[in-house]
Amino acid sequence: MKLLQITAAVALIAWSLSSCTKTTNNNNGGLSYGITGIEPQFAGAGDTIDVYGVGFAASATGNMLTVNGVQATIVKATPEDLTIVVPTAPKQGNVQVKTGSQSFTYTGPFVLGAVVTGSQSKSVTWTANNLYIIKGKVEFQKGATLTVQPGTTILCDRDTLASLIIDDGASVSMNGTPQQPIVFTSIMPEKLRFPGDWGGIMLSASTAAGTDSISYVRIEYAGNHIPNLPGAALEIDRSEPAGNIHHVQTSYSGSDGFRSAGNGTIYLQYLVAFGDAGNDFSFLGAVRAFGQFFLGLKDPQFADQLGADGLLVQSTQPVTLSNISLVGYDGIGRNCITTSYYDYSVPDYAIDANAGRGIHVSGAGTLQLFNSMVAASWLAGISLDGPAAWNAYENGGTVVRQTSFTFPVSAGDPGYNKSLTIPYSGFAFSSENISGPYSGFERTENSAQYAAFTTYNDTTPLKLKVLSTGQPITDGLGIHNMADSLHLNAPLLTIQTGSPLLMGQDYGDARLADPFFDRTAAFRGAFGPADWTSGWASFAPELSPYE
Repeated sequence: MKLLQITAAVALIAWSLSSCTKTTNNNNGGLSYGITGIEPQFAGAGDTIDVYGVGFAASATGNMLTVNGVQATIVKATPEDLTIVVPTAPKQGNVQVKTGSQSFTYTGPFVLGAVVTGSQSKSVTWTANNLYIIKGKVEFQKGATLTVQPGTTILCDRDTLASLIIDDGASVSMNGTPQQPIVFTSIMPEKLRFPGDWGGIMLSASTAAGTDSISYVRIEYAGNHIPNLPGAALEIDRSEPAGNIHHVQTSYSGSDGFRSAGNGTIYLQYLVAFGDAGNDFSFLGAVRAFGQFFLGLKDPQFADQLGADGLLVQSTQPVTLSNISLVGYDGIGRNCITTSYYDYSVPDYAIDANAGRGIHVSGAGTLQLFNSMVAASWLAGISLDGPAAWNAYENGGTVVRQTSFTFPVSAGDPGYNKSLTIPYSGFAFSSENISGPYSGFERTENSAQYAAFTTYNDTTPLKLKVLSTGQPITDGLGIHNMADSLHLNAPLLTIQTGSPLLMGQDYGDARLADPFFDRTAAFRGAFGPADWTSGWASFAPELSPYE
């Protein structure tokens, strides 16, 4: 996978310049003496930080500064800037400075955290009454267990590309609650966080039975990776029994959200991939996967950078999923039939050639998908990539049942659910690279595979309302409040009354016989009348003032 392209970086710079106010600067605000700001706002013992203000002595010995009651070492001084080394001090307190007979107590933002670095050979517990800062690669070695209490926040350093690795024979137990989720996020302040600020969390391949436990956890702005190599906010390359991993959200990963490339068996439930630049969910290698209740929700600002799919299946073992919802970049943000952001009546080429597919089954991959929904603009709702995937569809390989796909629509052109030339409009069902390795998307409507697809699944148009023209919504599934990027930071995930998604579910297929699957869910897609993200998930992480 490639790193985010320069266009996204330029957009971030422009956005940052227009929307961010530096809170740590030497604007004295009318003060004759005192502290006006601290940079960075988060630090740990041993870090070097700058304390800005006015009226300081020009020599280090002419000032005294304490952090939460403990004197700091001043290594450089000017009348407007004290460079200090943060001492080992209690988390709570304040920053005070004295210069001669003058003193000042700073009440602005500064948080002292516990810095974690390097290899960890002993079991530890991270508690909610401390703030943790991960720097560089933190690796828990064989025999060590990391326990994280509910409500704990872990800031991950951008400069050192922080990452958390759980080695073979090590384990992790981090279980939040709906009211007190555990949060791993970028150390950067609000509005300055970006996909790929840090590496992510990796559960390495393990020969032991899975003893990890992860629930009600958010992983934000991770996914930094070497160009053309894979990465993920959460990578799980070991077996994990049913019930071990559930209610986990990745947000704005610079690569994949969730990735599994091991050779074990993994069970996953209640996952959210939000705004991730890479694939929302990837299953590769020889992993045997079971999953239910997944939401993948793209952000139009980052959706086209990596050719990212909602779901990528390349594993040589079956991937069996039910009740997933994959929502691509929508009409207001980037609809494949808009001539502008305000006119939905005339088709054009607005889907980027680097856009992805809702579902991408490639090579020897086998997907068994049931009771799901793939919506909004993708190059293809589902693509079977290569002769092996194509020939095995409903023939001992991939099966897709009771799943709804939307396609874009404009007046007089209801056929966009089939196969017009990419990127003119999105397919609902497609073959890809069948004639040759680079032949691209190909027509499918006369194939046995297409006939099987339409037998078991349905397609419906989706056109979102344009505010300037008031054109009517075309929304046969009742999902426009989820699929419209105007609601991106507060999506309404429950399905509207009367939606076809609230009927037609079927759990009778033998491939859903594993007791892991909840067969009582009276809906298709990830949501029915209830929102299981309520309380613990966040769809506006760039605005969260973590302390």
